[in-house]
Amino acid sequence: MKKKILLEIALVVFFPIAAGAWDLFDRVIAVVNDRPIMESEVNARFEKFKKVKHIPAGKVSFHKSRVLDVFIEDSIFEQMAEEESIIVSKDKVDDSIEKTMKRYNINSLKEFKEKLEKKDKISYEEYRGQVRKSLIREMVMTLAVGVNPPSEQQAQEWYKKNIKKVGYEFNINHVFLRLHNTTIAEERRVNNEMKSILGKIRRGMPFEEAARKFSEDERSKTKGGALGWVKLHEIDRLLAMQIFGMNIKGQVSGVIKSGSGYHIVKFNGKRPVQYQSIREIIFNILYSERMGEQMGKWAEQKRKESDVKIFMADYVMN
Repeated sequence: MKKKILLEIALVVFFPIAAGAWDLFDRVIAVVNDRPIMESEVNARFEKFKKVKHIPAGKVSFHKSRVLDVFIEDSIFEQMAEEESIIVSKDKVDDSIEKTMKRYNINSLKEFKEKLEKKDKISYEEYRGQVRKSLIREMVMTLAVGVNPPSEQQAQEWYKKNIKKVGYEFNINHVFLRLHNTTIAEERRVNNEMKSILGKIRRGMPFEEAARKFSEDERSKTKGGALGWVKLHEIDRLLAMQIFGMNIKGQVSGVIKSGSGYHIVKFNGKRPVQYQSIREIIFNILYSERMGEQMGKWAEQKRKESDVKIFMADYVMN
């Protein structure tokens, strides 16, 4: 319960407040080894936490106390990093963000920033702050404790246990025509041409022959439009939505518009995402779980060893 609450709070970024902007009512709410934590910081993060999680009136003090606990943990990790000369550079933060973008198939920083602001309700700079704190925790834990990576056997066992949750990949062929400009006339031309091709397929032309003859996807047309096994998150969202609804082997779609042009898709089957293609992700999941367990124990012990003074009047022990 405690770990879940602390995780939820840690995922909610606080709004930084400019130096010197403290009002007359601000005060030190806690001290960790002579380092102060300001009440305004805790209040700012707690207000944002309330926007994403309903908190009953009787639980306000409890959850606000957990917010303060996260600040205390952050301070302990920051101090440990300084003692061990651990530095998280701008390049390390950038590299971590690039890996996240790659994992979610996001190609541009602009697209990533828009996703953060629209979906996750967080600014890019706030997100960078989160990443930096996460890297500090990982580096401190690696140095202080040392977390062994999971074994191949453990990763395979996780895959077998969670095979129904890993999603599916689809085997498809397609015929593709691209738009050469954004005019209505071009839209109409390509759409009509695709309807003509679809008519030929429905009247008996083999799909693979149609792909070799008409498709403008140079990578697949010589193979009869075969794309092989694809994960839906790796392709255009509009195209993926249509493929997801196909389930009969040999089924041919209607004309589908995507962000790059028009498609006709042939469905050849689906299967759970294969182990090798998500092996690295599974290792990361298992390592993160192990790291989280060790981190919780280490932080709890270091807090006991640290000089922590709390001046929050309604602080609730967990």
